[in-house]
Amino acid sequence: MGTSRLAWLFDMLENCRSMVKYRNVQYGISMQSENTLEEKMPDNIRVTMLPALNGDSFLISCGTGEDKRNILVDGGMKSTFRDQLCPLLTSMHQKGEVIDLLIVTHIDQDHIHGVIELLTHNESSEAPAIIGIKEIWHNSYLQLQMDKADELTDHQQRVLEEIVARGDGSREDANAKGEISFRQGSTLGALLYEGRYNWNGSAGGRAVTTQSLPVHHLSDELKLELLSPTPEKLQELGQDWLNHLRKNNYIGAPSSDRLFDDAYEMMLRRLKDKSKPKKQPIHSPVRDWELYKEEPYSEDDRATNGSSIAFVLTYRGKRLLYLGDSHPTVIVEGLASLYQEEQRPYEFSAVKISHHGSSGNTSPELLAMIDSPLYLVSTNGSQHGHPECSTLIRIVNRDSRYERELVFNYPHDSAAFMDEQQDKKTELDYKVTIATDIELKRGVCSI
Repeated sequence: MGTSRLAWLFDMLENCRSMVKYRNVQYGISMQSENTLEEKMPDNIRVTMLPALNGDSFLISCGTGEDKRNILVDGGMKSTFRDQLCPLLTSMHQKGEVIDLLIVTHIDQDHIHGVIELLTHNESSEAPAIIGIKEIWHNSYLQLQMDKADELTDHQQRVLEEIVARGDGSREDANAKGEISFRQGSTLGALLYEGRYNWNGSAGGRAVTTQSLPVHHLSDELKLELLSPTPEKLQELGQDWLNHLRKNNYIGAPSSDRLFDDAYEMMLRRLKDKSKPKKQPIHSPVRDWELYKEEPYSEDDRATNGSSIAFVLTYRGKRLLYLGDSHPTVIVEGLASLYQEEQRPYEFSAVKISHHGSSGNTSPELLAMIDSPLYLVSTNGSQHGHPECSTLIRIVNRDSRYERELVFNYPHDSAAFMDEQQDKKTELDYKVTIATDIELKRGVCSI
């Protein structure tokens, strides 16, 4: 890595440290208490893009006082809970706040581990040790509309117990000697049962899909409109699970037993992202803007990502497009149905880019349909080549009526590459920012 890039990363790290102490400073907001900021800007959507290593954890807050609503989307890694979520949620609880909705977008280690830690330490819905949680969205196997047997045979039970006993293969934690142990731990489903949480209550206890819950209102002014998953995407994931069971000598029909659900979750948590980044290391002399731009697009085909919850959040004239790890074909279909009367591109106050900026989750077709002044990308850049520069270039290499801002919650090589392209930044009117707290001030009518 060259001296100039090391200097850039050092400067960005210093900026990140400053933002931990003085939140929102990147957005021209004076250094005042959070309550004062809320009182002065009650119409804004406030997004906290927590540093979650290579994962996702977002806190979205709207309104003030008794009208304030908090939505937590995913929990990142185990360390995300320890270092970020626990202090934040404890502070919220001390101010009398609750989590109105916790959304687990899909079952994947970099989204779910922090939630498991939260529910483990929170103990129960009736007597929360950290913070009250009014409702949790999480799609498990038992909620899929598939024929299920009532009881397990002894053979089926042994197969499922072996799957659960293997754990999820997480290597996040190391002991004092540097030895890494694989996590087993509780499943999210078991914690939801034991803690008696309101699990998918708004969908009548069924899976949360575009069919079962197309629109969800958290207040008269705050609504979520579901874009993903479709029932078909959840069925694809369920079929993948059955195929996996057969490879593990499971004989017979699936069961409604909770052990079946635990094994389903543990298997999905063990799955590795098989996608291989197309790009070579960012410092490679054979790689440049034009080569990234010409990389062919191929859509992500992981059933786990296809099951991801994605939505549009609307509050007082502002819209946040939150894409989780979703597949773009599903999002394109959902947006076309949702905004039939609007002229394209559909405008959003901010877009949370799908799957940490992976190339296969942001299609040219989707980008031709949407635009925004803010694009949020959550990852530390340590896994799978995320965010891919081909994705970032697709976002900015389009005509626009305003400056686009690429907002990252960590400094990394991809952010450095985009920030170093001075001529392109001027020509295409974009900038690069490292930030964790973002205020969505601009309504779609003023964009």
